[in-house]
Formats: sequence, C-alpha cells, structure tokens
Amino acid sequence: MTSFSSISDPIVSLNLSEPLNVNSSFNYNYYTYDESTNSTPVIPDVLKISSNGQLDTKTPNFSVKIPRFITLNWTYPGASGGINENKKFSISDHLNDIVTEDNFISLNNVSYSFSTTDDIIAAQKNFNDQNLISDSSQATAIDNYVSNLLQNYVETGNEPNALDLRNRITTAISNIEMIADNSANTLGITYTHIDSNQSIINFSAFDKLISRAPFLHTQINAFVLPDLFISSSLEKYDLKKINDFYVKNQQKNKSFSDPTVHPIFVGEIVQNVEIFSPIILYEGYVIEKYEITETGRNLIQIIPIESPTINNYIDPYVKYGSSYSYLIRTVASIKTAAYNEEDSTIREITYLISSRPASTQITCFETVPPPPPVDIDFIWNYKKNKLMIVWNMPLNSQRDITQFQVLRRSSIKEPFQLLKQYCFDYSTKKYLSGENIDGNKIDMNPRDSLFVESSNFPIKSHIDNEFKKDIELLQASKYIYALASVDAHGIISNYSAQFEVTFDFFKNKLITKLISLPGAPRQYPNLYLEVDTFKDTIQARGEFSKNLKIYFMPEYFKLQYANKTVQRMVATKQLNSFYKIQFINTQNQKSDSVKIVINDPQNLVYQNSQ
Repeated sequence: MTSFSSISDPIVSLNLSEPLNVNSSFNYNYYTYDESTNSTPVIPDVLKISSNGQLDTKTPNFSVKIPRFITLNWTYPGASGGINENKKFSISDHLNDIVTEDNFISLNNVSYSFSTTDDIIAAQKNFNDQNLISDSSQATAIDNYVSNLLQNYVETGNEPNALDLRNRITTAISNIEMIADNSANTLGITYTHIDSNQSIINFSAFDKLISRAPFLHTQINAFVLPDLFISSSLEKYDLKKINDFYVKNQQKNKSFSDPTVHPIFVGEIVQNVEIFSPIILYEGYVIEKYEITETGRNLIQIIPIESPTINNYIDPYVKYGSSYSYLIRTVASIKTAAYNEEDSTIREITYLISSRPASTQITCFETVPPPPPVDIDFIWNYKKNKLMIVWNMPLNSQRDITQFQVLRRSSIKEPFQLLKQYCFDYSTKKYLSGENIDGNKIDMNPRDSLFVESSNFPIKSHIDNEFKKDIELLQASKYIYALASVDAHGIISNYSAQFEVTFDFFKNKLITKLISLPGAPRQYPNLYLEVDTFKDTIQARGEFSKNLKIYFMPEYFKLQYANKTVQRMVATKQLNSFYKIQFINTQNQKSDSVKIVINDPQNLVYQNSQ
C-alpha cells in the first residue's frame, strides 16, 4: 500500500548569534542651555566619516567639538571566515527587508537547523526518543525523524492527523535545536555515524552548510527542498504539481500567501538543488534606539552599521537627563534556493536576517562636581566702609557653572553660613541642588528667597554689609570666608580656599590670612586647615601644678597603607627619637624641659598587663 502525505504545516525557527559584551557609557563634555530638551546638538562636519557616517573620535580636540554623546561597545559574535568582504549592497538601503529573528513567521517555509553537534547519544537519552537522531547533521536528524514518523502511518494504515503531525514534528525540532544552540564549538568537526562509528564522507547540501560559520537556524521554502522529506514523496511531484498545490492553498488561506520574508536579490536559476550550498555571511549590525519616558519606551531611530568588524558606535543625538535603551542585532545574509512563482523556477535568493537583540540601557547624567571659584580677593571700600569680595570663574572644561555661593563663619569651630547665592542659570530645564536655598527653586519661602539674587550673566563680587569696623572702639569684625560653585545639574563643589579677614586700625588696611587650602568637603570644612586645630599647651596653677603624672596610651604603634608603606605613630629609642615637655613659669619667666624616651611601647604594654 502506498500513501502520500500532504505538505506539512511549516515549523518556524531562526537563530543567529547576537552581539556579545554589549555595554554603554555616557560622556559629558560641556554645557549647552538646551541640553535637556534638544537632542540634536550641532555636530561639525569634520567629525563625520563619509564611508559609514560614524563620528571620528580620533579627531583632535574631539571632546571640545561635541557637547555630549553615548558610546556603545560590543564584541563581534561570529567566527573567522563568516564576514562578507565583497558586499555589493548597504544595510541602510534594505532596512525594511531585514527579517528579525523574534518576528520571523512565514507560512510558506519549514524550519531547519544549520549546525552540528557531537553529543548525539546524550541527546537521545535526554529526549528518550531513539528515532530522533541517527546522524550528526541536524538537517539529517529532522529528515530521519519525519521519515520514520510518516512510515509509521503507512505501516499502520492510519490517516495522518495534520495537527498531531505538526505538534510531534515541532517538538522534535525544538529538541534538536536545543542541541544546536550549544554547538558553536563543534563547527568544522568530522561527522561520525552513531551506529557504524564511521566518518560520513558524502555530505548533503545541508551537511556542507553546517561546516560554515556562523551557524544558523532558519526557514527554507517548503516547495524547494523535497529531498529533505523523502518519505513525504515530494520528489515525485513535478514543479507544476507543486505550483498547483501552492495556488490551491493561496485560495484557501490568504495568510499562506502573505509573505513576511522579502529577498533583497533574486539570482540565477539553480540547476541542481542537490548540490546547491547555501552561504551565510555577516553583513553588519542594526541598532534600535529607544527613549524611555514615563509613558513607556518610544522608538527614536534605527541605525545601520555597515560592517561586522565595527564594534562601537557614537550617538551624539541625546538629551541630558533622559534614559535610552539600545537593542543591537547582528545582520547576516543567506543565499539559498527558493521557488519562483513567476517562471516556475528555482533560483538563488538572498535574504537579510537579524539576530535576537542584545540590549543596554543608560541614563544621561554626569556626576562630576564643578571646581570652586578661584582668585578670591578682599577689597576694602574706604568711602563706603564696606568689605567687597571678588573672585573669578574657575577653569572648567564642562563649562556648566550656573550659580555661586558666598559663605562665612566666625571661627573654625562653627559651620559655614550662606550669605548670598548668585544664580545665572538660563537652562531650558533646570535641576535642583537639594538644598533649601536654591536659585532654581520656585517654591522657596519669602525668607529663603532673600538669599538668592538672579541675573542673566555671572556675578563675581559680593559686598558683606555685616562686616563692621568701629574706629572709636578700635574693634573690627573677624570672619572666615569661602565660596562654592553650583553647576547646571545641581551639583555643588567643595569649598574654595578659606580666608580669615579682619581690619588692622594701626595699618589702616585689611588683614587677610589663608586658613585652608581649596577642596575641603562641605561636611568637613576643617580638613585642610593650615593651622593646628588644637594647641599643644596645658595650663596649671596652684597645688595641681606641683605634681605631674604622664600617661602613655597610644591607640596605634604604626599604620600600614594599602601600598605597603608603614608609618610609625610612636617615637621610640630605636628610631633615635624622643618626646620633650617644656615647663614655663609665667611669674618669673623661667623655663625647664623634661626629656621622655620610650624604649619599646609594646614591652610597656606587656609589663603593665602583668
């Protein structure tokens, strides 16, 4: 009894290696007033490469010519030999023809896995199906499985159920593809028959294909390759009958003729499908750029990369403060055989396919604080009897300083207080510093708003009306002053250099003294004090001054830094060092000193513990 099966429902699969090690970074060079609302900064033509539109980061002073950009980096996913070095087309001209792996559905095709594996025995054990795989080729494995499955219907005389066939074949191919997903390291090996343990010499067209790099799971037209389904008896149909079946299904189901795969080239007629060897080559990448907002993710741009050897991309069209997501897909071309409806021939067809995406997400924020003001000077206005503080804009490559703070305190034991905050921020979108008093804060209470002065240009001077000079009492104020910068993103600098300022009546001029070097953190204004925080003096009088007890209680003998440098914290005899205490009698102005020598502080501690 002879039985002929109908063409099975298509089984869809596509798997191309996606880019590896995808990452992104945000680079901020300098401030522009519309950086948070305008995603198209002015890019000089000198920065563009004519061949692929990439920005040339090697251009001298590159960071001076472009305000901000996102850098994408990735690693080429394929093996050597899989690159199209003689490409005659551009990806950008065929963006609409690229078939994405995660959207690849075509009812005109059946799925095959172009890959290899040497773990056939393990696969049989895992899936508990001895008829699943007989050779190392994935295509041959599917072929044999379908053959055995249909032969079973022939022997039993049962009519095949289309839904049951589809489910069983789909499951089988899915299991085989699980092996193929891990088979990249087995490409190029010699195939060995599982039963005879003999090397397979006569490869089919698909067997030849799987030795190429990269490996691919894709769809093949169901009417083109009848030799893969021998037991379906498709080889007994001539092209006319195949075409009649195709037209019949077109009339029954419109979706069957609704193609989602558009070839970019239709080539010569294939004379012998048996020996035709499909070719898969990497062509480049496609980057999908999305902006992430409160309402969701919006597609902004599709960026073609014309060469697979390029592993980075510079995107200057970004807004400060916005979040972006990039999906990078590998694009490859596959030249295969396909049935041509117009002239009922089998021709070379070239498709563009893309992998599943590798993604990266980044928010465009910079965290570099601005430098504090420099060249601080104090001038006494003799006519108005006022103290004027002047300063200059610091050197700042980011050019994003938009506010200045003038601060003052009475002594090093007190915190700084804000005298005035000068705001000249004309950004289209303003950021807050987080402090109660901020020039960009629109809901400040009336008292706090008195400390802010806004202008359209940088103000670099301040008059302290509270600094007093009383000639009759010969008294003058003494304050410590410092300044700070605030950038357009609400980041506040460390303190500037700190100066102690008072007025000398005898010299009739201001006396300015450097108290601290610049750079002290706002939480620790005394970190870089130029004077001792504590005076090494002790005053004693009366009966308590006749007896003296000295206690030696060090917390550490020595400190070792991360670079292995050792710093001794105790002066010992071994280091030829000692301590000296000087005694001064304030009544008769006589003095004496006592020399204290420590042999070994560890021994002292040990003896005391006994």
